[in-house]
Amino acid sequence: VFLQVIPLIDDLHAWLKEVAAADTNHLAVRHAAQRGISALNKYYSLTDESHISRFGLLLHPMYKTEYMRAQEWPTSWITVSLDLIRGVWKDKYAPKAKPSVPAPATGSQATSLRSRLNQYKTHMRTTATTDTLDQLESYLAQEPVSCDDPLQWWEEKRAAWPELAQMATNYLSVPATSVDVERAFSYGRRTISLYRHSLSSDTIRASIVFGSRCIEGLVNDDELVAMIKANAGRAGRPRKGASEDRDSLSESEEDGGEEDGFAEGTEAMAYLDENMIL
Repeated sequence: VFLQVIPLIDDLHAWLKEVAAADTNHLAVRHAAQRGISALNKYYSLTDESHISRFGLLLHPMYKTEYMRAQEWPTSWITVSLDLIRGVWKDKYAPKAKPSVPAPATGSQATSLRSRLNQYKTHMRTTATTDTLDQLESYLAQEPVSCDDPLQWWEEKRAAWPELAQMATNYLSVPATSVDVERAFSYGRRTISLYRHSLSSDTIRASIVFGSRCIEGLVNDDELVAMIKANAGRAGRPRKGASEDRDSLSESEEDGGEEDGFAEGTEAMAYLDENMIL
């Protein structure tokens, strides 16, 4: 999953540094290790384009900010990460406080003492509500704990921190890639055949991701067939001004055209069934 990306890169980086610094290794091996470090640094910098990896560290009960400090992250990086996760927590996950409306007081009943009592009650209700909202701060204030399965750990904490547990589950379950890496290159090569070099990068990516979703059972077959038929229907509508050409066709030719169109549609769906699944 995505939260493992940074720790894995850090481990590889540390190992390559040892290889590059070891005098007992052949010079070619040391140079290769140094080039590997350069490549890792390039991809490590790309993790800054998304906050998911940092959120994964902070929401992992074994890591939190301790991992960042252990890896000697600059204090400014840690501060930015905490500010980001607090902002997303407050905007999207934190339960909203329900404003308490004090009962209206009338004339002689609105004494100074009663007013002060109402203010005190309102303050206590607001404070209690704020405390229940502070799930993230309560979690961050606790010491890291040994944990092999962070998702299971958060499931056990769901009763105490329901909104925060949902946030953690969302981020900790993000896959590192949208397709299986081991098969992406070979499938991509099959997608871009000798006669399909004009495909755009968006189309290629959509095809590969779609195939991955199909094999996982995430695509509804009935909805897919309905969508293909709907698109085929729109594509088969005559263009404006083509009615005269269509009128010139004989009835038999029209029937044959419809049969040919149906056959072509069937072949297209069969092609999708065979080729769009990894």
